Amino acid sequence: MAISDNIKKLREEKNFTQQQLADKLYVSRQTVCRWENGSRCPDLITAKKLALELDVSMDELISDEDVSDIQINYGIWKSERIKKRTRLQELRKKLLSFMEILGSIFMVIILLFRIQLEKDIPLWLTISFFCIAIPLIAINLLISRL
Repeated sequence: MAISDNIKKLREEKNFTQQQLADKLYVSRQTVCRWENGSRCPDLITAKKLALELDVSMDELISDEDVSDIQINYGIWKSERIKKRTRLQELRKKLLSFMEILGSIFMVIILLFRIQLEKDIPLWLTISFFCIAIPLIAINLLISRL
């Protein structure tokens, strides 16, 4: 259906006359008539007011397709994709926080060894840190590409 058909159908469902709808929107009856016969279209602001008066969404007002079918067929998929992306972002934030904590602990240990104990950092400690940090960096990169 075109917008003109939608306006007429929705107006009749609400049991409004053209004059009653025109009065609610502060336009003339002729304007409503022109919208319904397709010779004119409401501007965006008036279309929004029209949708509010007819108690429908803008999509339902202007769409030539059945909006409920679109939401059923595509809304769920889109919603699942958004949920998945949100979960991945939360996982990435936790991973980055863990990496930050791990790096801070390593820095404290380095300072402890170098300043307090005046010793070199043990090689096993450095290797252990990198064995943990490198996989975390790789996982973070994988998550960011999804």
